[in-house]
Amino acid sequence: MRIPLRTLSLVMVAAFVLLPPAAAATPESETLSRTINRELRAGGPWFTAGERALVERKCGYAPGQWDGFEVNISNNVLTCTNGRRVDDPEIRAMLRTAGPRISARVREVMARPAVSAAIHLVARNAAARAMRRIGARHAD
Repeated sequence: MRIPLRTLSLVMVAAFVLLPPAAAATPESETLSRTINRELRAGGPWFTAGERALVERKCGYAPGQWDGFEVNISNNVLTCTNGRRVDDPEIRAMLRTAGPRISARVREVMARPAVSAAIHLVARNAAARAMRRIGARHAD
């Protein structure tokens, strides 16, 4: 699952790791995280009803228990929240099908004006903080 893994990694980066740790607690970074999360979830679950049913069956979840978003996939292995690891042809086929759809949604969401504006605000404020730190060092 080369493409979907990169896509899911992008989602994680965009939603949680886009900012350096020093900026993670800023109001604008929290706004960015909320904006990306809201926009990504606005299109409904990443996976179709059939794909969600497959994941629920493979992970041992009750029907309807999985939200279709929270997922941990690495090297074509699905790690369920209960710790079960699934690596079989059905899951790999499902990931190959879902990957392009998820990639397209991520690209579309990251290009939305609300997300772009939130990213711009974080970047502008981070640059301003960095410049103030540089100025403070040279003032000594």
